[in-house]
Amino acid sequence: MTHVFRIGRLGGSTRTGGLGTASGAAGAPGKTGRRLRRRVLAATAALALLSGAAACSDKSGGGGAGGKVILRATGAPTGPMVKNFNPYAITGPMNLMGGVGMINEPLFIPNVLKVGDFKPWLAKSWQFSPDGKQLTLDLQTGVKWTDGQAFTADDVAFSINLLLKNPALNQYGLLASSARAEGPAKAVIDFPAPAFTQLPFVGLTAIVPKHIWELVQDPNTYTFENPVGTGPFKLESWTPQGYLLAKNPGYWQAGKPKIDGIRYVAYTSNVSANLALAQGELDWAGNFVNNIDKEYVAKDPANNHYWFPPMAPMSLGFNLTKPQWQNADVRKAVSFALDRKALAQLAFQGEEQPNMTPTGLLPQHAEFIADKYKSIQLTQDIPQAKALLAKAGYKPGGDGIMVGPDGKRLTMTLLTSSSFTDVLTLYQVMTDQLKQVGIEVKIDSKSTTESITDTYMGNFDVGITGPAYAAYSPFNVYERTLAGYLTAPVGQPAFNNTERWQDPETDKLLQQYASTQDPAVQKQALEGLQDIMVEKMPIIPLYNFAAWSEYSTKSVVGWPDKDNPYIVGISVGAASVYVATMLEPKK
Repeated sequence: MTHVFRIGRLGGSTRTGGLGTASGAAGAPGKTGRRLRRRVLAATAALALLSGAAACSDKSGGGGAGGKVILRATGAPTGPMVKNFNPYAITGPMNLMGGVGMINEPLFIPNVLKVGDFKPWLAKSWQFSPDGKQLTLDLQTGVKWTDGQAFTADDVAFSINLLLKNPALNQYGLLASSARAEGPAKAVIDFPAPAFTQLPFVGLTAIVPKHIWELVQDPNTYTFENPVGTGPFKLESWTPQGYLLAKNPGYWQAGKPKIDGIRYVAYTSNVSANLALAQGELDWAGNFVNNIDKEYVAKDPANNHYWFPPMAPMSLGFNLTKPQWQNADVRKAVSFALDRKALAQLAFQGEEQPNMTPTGLLPQHAEFIADKYKSIQLTQDIPQAKALLAKAGYKPGGDGIMVGPDGKRLTMTLLTSSSFTDVLTLYQVMTDQLKQVGIEVKIDSKSTTESITDTYMGNFDVGITGPAYAAYSPFNVYERTLAGYLTAPVGQPAFNNTERWQDPETDKLLQQYASTQDPAVQKQALEGLQDIMVEKMPIIPLYNFAAWSEYSTKSVVGWPDKDNPYIVGISVGAASVYVATMLEPKK
């Protein structure tokens, strides 16, 4: 399955540094929360009126009429879609299906496979001031919007300021004072504090045309049904079951794209998407596939391939506003109850690897792990889990379920989307493991849209969480999941730190790291953050989220893989536009 980070698997990413107040917490908090809820629930209601996502795909083996090469792709299982091409809408097709970038492009694209690697895009270069409070962007020239108007720095400044004024759209948690144009090809972003760590999220920001959006009364609810972008594709046709992006003949990158289009197809679940994949009806997907070598690769060994590099560490995230999860001993007991290797094997069949380090970092971050934690692994220890629960005042009830000092049963309700079949399996295995230490587990399975909304608004008990959109650096892992300045009270949208961890020491260390480019100071801060992960365990590392990518070379070549890992091969998110511009028809 494809996840949108940080819905991560609470409902990825989802999605996917920054300093300042919580995204979604600034401005008029009640109004912001209501707008997000209205926007997402409107999508949910519309989806409920539609049933059975009939696949609307080309049948010509990755081709189209007149010999055109049109990829057939899918993203997260959404069911029938609502026509909403607002690139900032968390449940819109450009986030869940088409990948922000195909129409409205980013400034530059961070590479999750290599810390500090950024691919220039609408911005060809950038430079921070020595104090880190000002970022200057030098932009591409000769770029036009698909309606023929020129792209300029005014569009960049407008897009950044739009997010600052509308926190419900600010998915990356950008905090800047303002943005402005200094000439047609230079934009400047001012920050209230050193913002070196914000670079990935500035880069990922989708840029929209000022001449259209400045006339929009409420950008929070604007659906942008006839999207105008600078990207390699433009919207050709639409149905709730799928839509076609056709090649933009005026694209600014000469000679690109080399394919003629991408048809994104909506499916209700992994099951229906995987059936289409196995039958050759999809060229590009991002799903968990049971027994993938047999059920997908073996159907066409010469052309069917997959590549699943780790993209983000996924953890069990507690709603820390709830009293039962505020005790670190209880959280540690949950950790000791879990057998991560069994979870990964039974739920993901080895396609995603267990995260065994107590620091919660990825394999590509190994050099940043403190020496004292390099040899430590998270292992199942049932006696230790029971001892910690006893220390926290829990005793077994008549049916074996622990009862706390308050007389309440220790019950964990796990939230996910009903479409995410692999996570449902993970939860079932987890239920059996937690039962061994007296923790009762219930599963709250909702639509993808509802689970996203509940996650961001804090309407959940426990679920799978991860850094927003991807783990571009070790700092990013910790800030996106633990920064008190990036969260919000329950009832207001928090796109980061959805567990709502509030700890002055954590924020101090994050700000220490973000305020400097001195490697020694950054190392000290990172090691302090690792101490917090180990000693306080605000979240519980589980497994490494894969950059799911199944792809066919029957009609198209140029895909990233282990031998050519130029970027992750996911079909959604900013990286997908980089992939799409690298593809070319098979000769």
